[in-house]
Amino acid sequence: MKFKSVTFAGLIILLLVLVRWPAEVGAEQTAVAGLADLAFSANEFVQGTGEGFQVVDAGLMVADTAVTAVYTSPVVQSPIPFNVIVPKWTAVIPDGASLEIQVRSKTAVGDWTDWADIHENDDWMTDADSPTVGSLFLTPNAFAPHQLAQYRVSMGRYEGTESPILQTLTLTFIDTSNTPTTEELLAEQQAWDAGQNILPANTTSFPKPSVISRQVWCNPYYGDECNPAVTYYPVSHLIVHHTVTNNSYTPSESAAIVRAIWRYHNYTNGWGDIGYQYLVDLYGVAFEGHYGGDNVVGIHAREANRGTMAVSLIGNFQLGYLDGIVPPTIMLERAADLLAWKADQRDINVFNASDALPDISWGLPNLMGHRDVYGGTQTSCPGSGAYALLPQLRQDVADRIGLVDPYIYVDEVTGNFIKSDANWHIAPGDCGHNNHAYYTWSTTDPSESANWGEWRPQVPYTGRYKIEVYAPYCDTGTSETTGAHYTVTHRDGVSSVIINQDADVGLWMSLGEFNLNAGTGNVVHLTDLTTTDDGRGVWFDAIRILPIEGTAVLSTPANNAWFSNPSVQFNWSFTSPGMVTGTRLRVATDANFSNVVLDQNWGTAVTSHSHTFGQEYANLYWQVKMTTIYGNEITSTTRRFGIDYSPPTSAVDGIYQRQGFSEYIVAWSGADALSGVSHYNVQYRLDGSSTWVSWLNNVSGTSAIFTPPNTSAIYWFRSQAVDILGNTESYQTNGDMSTLDVVILTENVYLPISFR
Repeated sequence: MKFKSVTFAGLIILLLVLVRWPAEVGAEQTAVAGLADLAFSANEFVQGTGEGFQVVDAGLMVADTAVTAVYTSPVVQSPIPFNVIVPKWTAVIPDGASLEIQVRSKTAVGDWTDWADIHENDDWMTDADSPTVGSLFLTPNAFAPHQLAQYRVSMGRYEGTESPILQTLTLTFIDTSNTPTTEELLAEQQAWDAGQNILPANTTSFPKPSVISRQVWCNPYYGDECNPAVTYYPVSHLIVHHTVTNNSYTPSESAAIVRAIWRYHNYTNGWGDIGYQYLVDLYGVAFEGHYGGDNVVGIHAREANRGTMAVSLIGNFQLGYLDGIVPPTIMLERAADLLAWKADQRDINVFNASDALPDISWGLPNLMGHRDVYGGTQTSCPGSGAYALLPQLRQDVADRIGLVDPYIYVDEVTGNFIKSDANWHIAPGDCGHNNHAYYTWSTTDPSESANWGEWRPQVPYTGRYKIEVYAPYCDTGTSETTGAHYTVTHRDGVSSVIINQDADVGLWMSLGEFNLNAGTGNVVHLTDLTTTDDGRGVWFDAIRILPIEGTAVLSTPANNAWFSNPSVQFNWSFTSPGMVTGTRLRVATDANFSNVVLDQNWGTAVTSHSHTFGQEYANLYWQVKMTTIYGNEITSTTRRFGIDYSPPTSAVDGIYQRQGFSEYIVAWSGADALSGVSHYNVQYRLDGSSTWVSWLNNVSGTSAIFTPPNTSAIYWFRSQAVDILGNTESYQTNGDMSTLDVVILTENVYLPISFR
């Protein structure tokens, strides 16, 4: 990924944020009580001592005859008593050269503190062209201010190369010593909360943890300056920062640090407020940061300010620094509480990534470190010690709000991923899913193609799965390929899928849905060979598979089927049987299932059941409900069937003869309350004979013309109805009607019958 610059309305705020510099080098800035700057350049550097340095018009640098230099300033008398120093400098540091700054302080009569390393604090810089802001230095006792300071500069270069140059250095002195301790503020917060008549928390959502609010730590001391103008935007992403401050502070001193940060952000940086929405100290105490409450826009991640909530860990968690540590458990627990509250409130899936931020066109993890906003290269924030814990922090947040990640992941650093023995690049700044990703460059020349990778997910059971791949937003200096060529080997064969990694960088991208076999025999293959571009990034990061819950597919009874037996066999299947943890068969007399006559439950994936019903039914409706491993209940389609084991009834109920004719018109009728009459059989016999003669068979009509073999004889008739299921009526032994009951039809009498 080539780092992308974005222009948007929200940046207007940042463009108006001007870091206030002294009018002249060495001038004091005392316009704000408890805050003062001292600036140093070549004129002041000449007063220091050390070895291997020289001072030129441009500033402090390594002497021409040396490769290393150590410079110590004279003792600096601060314009105000202070408990915090924040250095800020401009420098030119060629490749291969180094420049390091340290500070120390003391009271007028006390001993010097140890030299403290000053690290770049990217969070507190407005843009890449701003002076470098250093880490906050806190005196050993935040409530006993110091008066004197000193700085030391160490520089190095290789023989024959250019020297680094320290052009200017400003020390910002801040005094927050004459304010309550953290414990006192906690007590004040408790009293303040008690007076607010706050309603009980909503028990259906994760509660907002207790924080020391601005009404407690800011307003009583700074008045209206604590209530700046604010803007709002719904939060979709959560960002973890660190303040790059001392880790040696006591439980009482964190409040003083928060006030010092506020003063620096507000006055020195000109931001109008503290940048972070929340801060958490080493001892698990949380502070409200930026004024405005829920969904207020902070000032902490440039183009990612709108739509994000920042939780900053008070301390320095960049391992490799002498003072860098891993955040303690209690600090992470309170941070997780804050993040869980907002994730639950805003329905944020902390395992996922999205492109919902209004001023950024690429995807970002929904819970991320500050460095992720810039692709891992422009800042190390929140420090390697905290950044390494982000995967666990996501899980801790999810556990608090009952969020279960349904995906099965395959990371490229596990044994389920193999790659070619070729030249591979690793994403900068631990960028990538779970802090790692491989990448290479695309090629359209098969002879130059050398990089490929294969993921073999552990598929828990045979079924249908959605496969997604991830291309992280990482700063590699170039764009991503538009034609990443994936090959998926699955249960049904091999499929080829082309993915535009550049279009959806930072997001999970779907390869589609596939039927997979249980085990590790399914393969997702990716190569650097494309048909679209050369020299673009091809990402080999994690993939994930999602079991498709599927549904129950009904087999028998078929829709509108009829049964002549009260014992009915039900059969169905599941499209993803491994997803099923419970089965429920229901049969009702209505399609709304308000009158259920069978309700059978099983705690497994059952696919058949036999049931004997106690009566006939004209209409029965059946369906299957399946409970999945996610706790969802999915209902199948509904089918209708009926049970009919009683024969229909019928009778010959009319014999007619037209005047002057010998033929008879014989009529009959029948009924079946359930499946319905399918057809009729009709017989006749001579009066006085016991032998019945078959006249009509399998006819659907209800009348016919009978030509008597003997026109002077008397004939008896009887009918037999057969229903749709084959239930057959028994004939009447003696018959239903004879020609003695004939009705003579004159020209004035008409019959509403059809002759068949």
